[in-house]
Amino acid sequence: MSSRYLDPTNDVAFKKLFSQKDLLKDFLNAVLRLEEGCKIVELDFIPQEELPSFKIGRRSLFDIKCKDQEGKYYVVEMQNKPESSFLNRVQCYASHAFVSQALRGATHEGLMPVILLVISKENLFEDDIECISYHHTLESQTKKQLLFALSYVFIELPKFTKSAKDLKSGEDDWLYFFAHWQESKEPPESITDSLVLEAYKVIEQFNWTPEEYDAYFRARLASDAEDILITDSFEKGEKQKAIAIAKNMLAKGMDLETISSITELSIKEIKKHNS
Repeated sequence: MSSRYLDPTNDVAFKKLFSQKDLLKDFLNAVLRLEEGCKIVELDFIPQEELPSFKIGRRSLFDIKCKDQEGKYYVVEMQNKPESSFLNRVQCYASHAFVSQALRGATHEGLMPVILLVISKENLFEDDIECISYHHTLESQTKKQLLFALSYVFIELPKFTKSAKDLKSGEDDWLYFFAHWQESKEPPESITDSLVLEAYKVIEQFNWTPEEYDAYFRARLASDAEDILITDSFEKGEKQKAIAIAKNMLAKGMDLETISSITELSIKEIKKHNS
């Protein structure tokens, strides 16, 4: 590979990076914008055996039980790759993470809030939504937050446009790390967060064993294959819709040229599926 560093959003690299609790804690405190007094001081990984499984798409990469400086507990669930029906899926994941606490024997009174955090290499929302967006349940008239069970944080990496010389905070350091790993020859001098500097060492490919690199490469191939599967599934679904529309148009006596123009199916395909 031409890059000195490996892709930190790759499943294997992501887990290698954030299995180190000090790095994960620093990252979460930065991107969740937690003020002093509310910062995460302890975290533990939650077993994922009971997470939902979908025919297309993957489980979350991490479920983390967090304790803040006030002694409050909550769950952060991390995703790193948009997929088919992604916004519906993340809400399903977050809901399951909340409900599964009761399934494991906790009372409703003791259920911990769930924050679902997504790191995406693609834009998910319109341009007026910033690089990091925070989504809470608010009362429509007063805009007060009265329900705290579920909330969402989306990081859209293409929207991070700061250059290395403009980095001003730990949040900036982490976002630059994720957005610019490929062109980085070394960590920018402007990065002062020692844990972000440690993160660069973790993803430096020369620090990986052959076995680790092989796992990284296989994860990348699996991700590419999943993209093809999802795209193929979507395209097949769209084509079936077009065929159904074409049949309906034919039944109403519309000519083949018009149907082909509207559905983008060839006249040969339209005839084939109507025979």
